[in-house]
Amino acid sequence: MLQKVIVFTQEDAPSAALSEALETCGWEMLPAHSESRLMESVEQLSPGCMVVVTSAIMDIQACRIAEQVRSIDRSCPLLILTSNISAENAICAMRAGASDMLERDAPREKIVATLTSLVQQRPRRGTARDEDCGLIDGHRLAGNGAMMRRVRSQIARIATADVSVLITGETGTGKELVAQLIHKNSRCGARPFVALNCAAVPDTLLESELFGYERGAFTGANISREGKLQHASGGTLFLDEIGDMSLASQAKILRAIETRVVQRLGSNVDTPVQVRVLAATNQDLETLTQEKKFREDLYFRLNVVRLTLPPLRERLEDIPELVEHTMRDLQQRHQGPVRWIEDDLVRRLQTYHWPGNVRELRNVLESMLVLSSSRSVGVSDLPAHVKHTLRSSSARYGDERSRIVGALTSADGNRNKAAEILCCSRMTLYRKMVKYSIQAK
Repeated sequence: MLQKVIVFTQEDAPSAALSEALETCGWEMLPAHSESRLMESVEQLSPGCMVVVTSAIMDIQACRIAEQVRSIDRSCPLLILTSNISAENAICAMRAGASDMLERDAPREKIVATLTSLVQQRPRRGTARDEDCGLIDGHRLAGNGAMMRRVRSQIARIATADVSVLITGETGTGKELVAQLIHKNSRCGARPFVALNCAAVPDTLLESELFGYERGAFTGANISREGKLQHASGGTLFLDEIGDMSLASQAKILRAIETRVVQRLGSNVDTPVQVRVLAATNQDLETLTQEKKFREDLYFRLNVVRLTLPPLRERLEDIPELVEHTMRDLQQRHQGPVRWIEDDLVRRLQTYHWPGNVRELRNVLESMLVLSSSRSVGVSDLPAHVKHTLRSSSARYGDERSRIVGALTSADGNRNKAAEILCCSRMTLYRKMVKYSIQAK
């Protein structure tokens, strides 16, 4: 339960009703008599605090304070107490970031009920769920659906085992972020994490990138340089898009992984390295292996543990949290005014197929944030091509919802029979029922 409540007031002391309400809840009150002191307190105690702003009138200062608090903590409960409540002021307060408004002379019981309700509504992100699996920085992998909880649990277990890991998933699902979390939560978390995009480095340069080179090894080699493997020694080497590596380069990386030694170009000296290898790909390595386009021995060397990331279209229930998480990150990055996401926009985003996954969602939100000039961001702010796609996908998904409802009706609510009618697994049916907000009978 929330323990600390920061109360902004320009009076000598908060009202007796507010003080009594906080005492009833058993919460500690921290008065702040200036805006600077308020922001310092929010920065120190966020997340996990509540803010109460008391103002004789609902004026520009109260709105500005609410916006500043929101720029620091996107989801902390924020209550405004004012003697000047009107429909216009209420709308202004909500747009500025207030969670609720009350009259300054409201009775203690009403203040207690409002404060308790705001605390209960506060989303829990990156706290209990990460403590459950012991993940450091687990909040960076947003999403509290069953799939992502399972992924975080797998990361926690994998991180403690010093084995090679193959991370698979479509483009934009967050494979590099998962690799960083595995490294961060491993015993070598304080050592270097070195990433190499195998698809972006030509074959002619890959060997020098991986193993390094001595001065004079080739034209332009004016100084000696250590390679990625040596630089990552004691830590983690992340090979992204490993499926795009040529067979010749695969043979060289295989030898280095097996022998744990590297030899710089232009040198005959073996340098020992101790490095954990994580690899990622959006390709089907089993098929590439069968087609002799990927070395079977390297595949088995990398595929000690497999971690597969689900595409965004299979976890649409995570979109509200992803939107909030991403918008908070983007607004801090762009240092602009706080923008509010309209509920209708979130619902519409959940009807899209998201072929680019989380990366595409982030790009769409960043485009809207940069181009929008209003306090809130809604469907009207979507890029034109996305609006068109959403309209067509909305119709398609609407048909699918109708089919699911029809199957459940035909099966008299029996989900096993409904899944058979739809030719899908029961778990797939469960996910789609959540996705379309279909209530079970």
